[in-house]
Amino acid sequence: MKARDFLETVCERLKAQYDAYTILLYGSLADGSANADSDLDIAAFSPVDRVTRVAEIQDGIFIDAFIYPESVLDAPEEEHLRFRGAEILFQKTESAAVLFERLDELYVSGPAPLPADEITVRRIWATKMVARMQRADAEGNYRRHWLLTALLEDYFHLRGLWFEGPKKALSWLRTHDSATLKALEAALEPGAPITSIEIAVDRVLNASVPDPEGASGFDTPRGTGT
Repeated sequence: MKARDFLETVCERLKAQYDAYTILLYGSLADGSANADSDLDIAAFSPVDRVTRVAEIQDGIFIDAFIYPESVLDAPEEEHLRFRGAEILFQKTESAAVLFERLDELYVSGPAPLPADEITVRRIWATKMVARMQRADAEGNYRRHWLLTALLEDYFHLRGLWFEGPKKALSWLRTHDSATLKALEAALEPGAPITSIEIAVDRVLNASVPDPEGASGFDTPRGTGT
């Protein structure tokens, strides 16, 4: 079965068990980037006191559903930006439209800028990690993976851009900074030489963003930072 084949069953279950009155499909299945092993990412809103997560596998499909308190609809936070562009599966009122409007406002306002001292710390940390990961032991290998994970996120954080997960981040780089994407791809290759990682670190720390406002609408994850 395909992931979408489970949508009706999942929605009925969420309505019956949690009294959900707004249900969204988000992630790769909603934005058209899904592949054969994509998850079924669901967000539901109901009169619950805390966030509840339902995760299970059915016929090889991973169903990952979050049930949120209804207050999130009116006051979403940064973690909820992943619902932008979601597909409405069910709603009793126009609550989803209100949520999307709030999310667009939050997105345009941009992430809070990093303090100057935090920027300095992250730059020094990346440089130190390059040296420390060269130890021929488990700790060195761990630091290598730690650095490679942090680099993609820090590229966006250091430039006052939203980081929306690896898939969207890499896609954004493909459009706006292909040189940094190429450097990161080389560094992420299993067994990549230290020089490739050093080049990626340099790009993340020092590369300017070519025409960051070039994308239309909300496709460019830059805000005012206010």
